[in-house]
Amino acid sequence: MGRIIRKIKNNRFVRGAYMMYKSYFGQSRRKFGCYAQNVIITPPYNFNNPANIFFGIDTKIGNNAHISATNAKFICKGRCAIAEHLTVHTGNHARIVGLYVTDITEANKPKGFDHDIVVEEDVWIGCNVTLLSGVTIGRGATVAAGAVVSKSMPPYCICGGVPAKFIKFYWTIDQILEHEKQLYPEKERYTREALKEIFEQYQSL
Repeated sequence: MGRIIRKIKNNRFVRGAYMMYKSYFGQSRRKFGCYAQNVIITPPYNFNNPANIFFGIDTKIGNNAHISATNAKFICKGRCAIAEHLTVHTGNHARIVGLYVTDITEANKPKGFDHDIVVEEDVWIGCNVTLLSGVTIGRGATVAAGAVVSKSMPPYCICGGVPAKFIKFYWTIDQILEHEKQLYPEKERYTREALKEIFEQYQSL
């Protein structure tokens, strides 16, 4: 009996059908770290370890998203629009003396190679974007199509490229303050002083 079950499991057609089902229908909301109201994810998709994946309210993700969150979290805080072909890797590959790369597993990989990825609220991410381990995308940012983000990006910026770089802030400080005044409680808003500091840091690059 066990032999028959193994044959069925190893059958290419059966495995293909299973992967297709999983890509379109196989992720239960209860398996996620958080799956808030009005989350829309267009299939197909591939999510590794959904317990480490957190989707805040009103998150929209286009088709063919791949999120690998084996040992660290992917946190999308909500009210974000993410286009098709998002790729997220919370881990990094390791190299170990005396082992081929194909022999390195999660069990023998040294610690410190996996870090959370955070997407703050009100972020727009274009198509074919890759987010790499440890980055934070600041609130209100726009990530251009095709970007590979390997460093954290500030709020209300436009960034893009391979690797992604800060391009500009698309609003003035006064516009950001007005935007936040209309959307966020006072205690959650950026102050003028905090925004000035962020602007000075990035505009001098």
